[in-house]
Amino acid sequence: MSTPARQSRTLTKLTARALRAIAPEAHAVDWFDAKTPGLALNVTPAGTRTWYFFYRARGAGKRVKIGRLSPVLDLGAARLEAHKLRARIETAGADPAGERQAERQAARTLTVFTVDHLAALFVTLHGKVLKRTWKDDHWRLARYVLPAWGARPVRAITRADVHALLDQIAADGKPIQANRVQALISKVFNFAIDRGHADQNPCYRMPKRAPETAREVVADDAALRALWTALDATVGDASAAIRLRLLTGQRGGEIHEMHWKDVDLAGAIWTIPAESAKNGRAHRVPLTAIPRTLLAQLHATRVAGEPRVFPGLYHQRLDLRALAAIHQGAYTWHDLRRTVATRLGGLGFSDDTIGRVLNHARRGVTGKIYNHHAYDAEKRTALEAWERELVRIVTSTPRPRAEVVPIAARRA
Repeated sequence: MSTPARQSRTLTKLTARALRAIAPEAHAVDWFDAKTPGLALNVTPAGTRTWYFFYRARGAGKRVKIGRLSPVLDLGAARLEAHKLRARIETAGADPAGERQAERQAARTLTVFTVDHLAALFVTLHGKVLKRTWKDDHWRLARYVLPAWGARPVRAITRADVHALLDQIAADGKPIQANRVQALISKVFNFAIDRGHADQNPCYRMPKRAPETAREVVADDAALRALWTALDATVGDASAAIRLRLLTGQRGGEIHEMHWKDVDLAGAIWTIPAESAKNGRAHRVPLTAIPRTLLAQLHATRVAGEPRVFPGLYHQRLDLRALAAIHQGAYTWHDLRRTVATRLGGLGFSDDTIGRVLNHARRGVTGKIYNHHAYDAEKRTALEAWERELVRIVTSTPRPRAEVVPIAARRA
């Protein structure tokens, strides 16, 4: 009995609701997204739902698997990955399906496919293309996984090996790091299973080494003064990036990846492009006086043609990690963002304004789809108020008794 041919259809309004409503048929169907050329959800008769990206390379039509439909790889995430794949194909002449075929061929010619080989493939083909945090993955692999397993065959890694590695990390006083390494190992092995390099994930349903709770640390005035003094005494990209984090409230990864093409010094605006933002939405950050002056100084001394404001900087780089001695464990760099949010609340700004400053994800149809106002004026007012307050704190200037703190207009 012959297998029914695949069919393709196009949904002009592909939505999360429409995806749930698609029923399996007697044959596999590719449901194409009219909004994103090349993106399709393949639904098999058994009900398996998998994202694919269709494209042409060397005159032939091809497709490459993005991954199974899931809460993590939902419609928005699949569209973002499709845009990234298309960018690679159109700008660099990449052939993702051909790369995977070559990878499988190379793996067959290897006497032993080791964890070293797997890690290199993961960082190159999965991490750099699909994840903004690939540098963190690379660092954790090099720091914890490869020294222990690098030369070992992938299929030889057992659940006991994973437990032994994570127990050692936790015993070194890094239980949360153990959790991060565990999550990474799980991702790497899922990647290996998808490409036929492993049959099972040794981390499957493995409990974490330590519970994780939301942090509540907010730097007080004394801590902010100590931080500012230490940054003044430590000149370099790392201290400049931390200063920008404290003044703008933006995420560390987004600041580390800042490109000069996205910085408008004349207009005093930094635009975080959608592909660099954690929530996949472009974000305009007003530059107040101190960040603008700082960036102007960096621009004046940059190497000609260098696209990044902080070349090579990421949060595991040694100079940035060394600055942690400033706070001696009392808080982390992640807490600076919470500090900005809390201080803005103390200055009278609404949660809505604070959320827009921090580029938090929008809730509801209106905020996510219809309201595209940038709120530049509101965000600038908030950040200017925070800059004034920070200057007052670091200079130990008392707040005047008659001072009236302006309260931002609350929007319905």
